[in-house]
Amino acid sequence: MYAAATLWGLGWGGVPTLLQTGVSVAGGEHADTAQSMLVTVWNVAMAGGGVVGGLLLTNLGPMSFPWIVLLLLAPVFLVVVAAARTNGFPGTRLSERGC
Repeated sequence: MYAAATLWGLGWGGVPTLLQTGVSVAGGEHADTAQSMLVTVWNVAMAGGGVVGGLLLTNLGPMSFPWIVLLLLAPVFLVVVAAARTNGFPGTRLSERGC
């Protein structure tokens, strides 16, 4: 449990700052509007996660969580890899870096 909490903290600790920076840059002159949309989507996602987690816990029990997380991580992994290939290292390919 401690290891999972540590990994979660390390993995997500900087995400809000990175998202705010990315949204601000992408929003350009409309950065204020983009930031407000980010906050709204973030809060809706947190509330939705709580509702879905509660429903899973009530209906399927705590052992459903790891399987649901794996199911959710698969498309996230694909999106991250695709985004890294097109935006993460401009001018180079991941395969050239050994990734």
